[in-house]
Amino acid sequence: MAEEFAGMGIAIIIVTASIVLAGILFGVGRAFGYKNIEYFGIEELLQSLINAAIIGSFAAVTGVVASVSSSIVTPGCSDGNVIEQLICMLTMVNTNLFALFQSLLQMLGILGYYQGLAFDFGAFSVSPFGNLSSVSSVLSAQLLSLNLVMILVGLNTQIAVFIKQNALSLLFPVGLVLRSLFATRKVGGFLIALAVGLYIFYPTFVLVFPSPESDIANSTNLMAAFNNNSFYAPVPVVDLNSNYALAGKLDVMSGRCALPNLTNISGNTTPLNMSNATASACQNFTNQTGASADFSGDITVVTGSTTNSLAKSLLYTVVAPLFSLLITAVFVRELGSMLGSEIGLRTIASV
Repeated sequence: MAEEFAGMGIAIIIVTASIVLAGILFGVGRAFGYKNIEYFGIEELLQSLINAAIIGSFAAVTGVVASVSSSIVTPGCSDGNVIEQLICMLTMVNTNLFALFQSLLQMLGILGYYQGLAFDFGAFSVSPFGNLSSVSSVLSAQLLSLNLVMILVGLNTQIAVFIKQNALSLLFPVGLVLRSLFATRKVGGFLIALAVGLYIFYPTFVLVFPSPESDIANSTNLMAAFNNNSFYAPVPVVDLNSNYALAGKLDVMSGRCALPNLTNISGNTTPLNMSNATASACQNFTNQTGASADFSGDITVVTGSTTNSLAKSLLYTVVAPLFSLLITAVFVRELGSMLGSEIGLRTIASV
């Protein structure tokens, strides 16, 4: 697995050079009788062997995590390691959120049309859908929240891409270089721990949380069904002069097509107070779709589904990264303090 990353090759070269340098120091100290140089060479040789063990163990751990991570996320999203699967999941979530964003914009346009309708009868006027202003306000707030969530998903994606590109190719080899020098051993240990934590622990604990992809897709389908419902489509301006152009449509949209005993438009089973135009429209609607129209009810279902999708999206884009970052910080702190310590002959002797 180590050969997959350019940073691993650099790290191997660094460790090899440090082992050679430690051997030279040990040989010079032994040849000229300088015990301090000899002891320093032994200490640095031991640290170089530890660095080599870090490379080998890290390659093994990343291999195990890459195989285990396939069971965490949706199969088929990505066959790569855990950070690549996180990038894939975030990309899919962002695509679904954008589709929901488009459907929500279209739905707001439809509601705006009916919200502005007013029938003027001279002595008085009627606005049958004036109360849609509150629903439009809710959906507008959801639209702003959806835009914020898309920004957060994009931010998380960029962070994941940065980790993929720099954790092993930059942080890890630089950490090994600094750890090979006794003066910067603590900084090097911290960078090594940071690379391991960001590359393995951070994406793994984000992927533990359920993806909102299915909920977003369900909300998008509900909203698309609402937008594509021919009985909810705005009436063309050229048809407004015809009789019952709006009256029949508004009667159908109220849900009266769902009333019982509607069998045909000419029999005696038509519900009371339903005009022939409305009964005809209901019959046509039932024949075409096999369903009934309920404008306010469908709006309620769509609004509730979108709220649920936004809640799960915020869980995945805010709570999950913060939770994973907390665990990663604890891991980096503990591993960094261990790797940055002097693991030498005195430590082994004391143990």
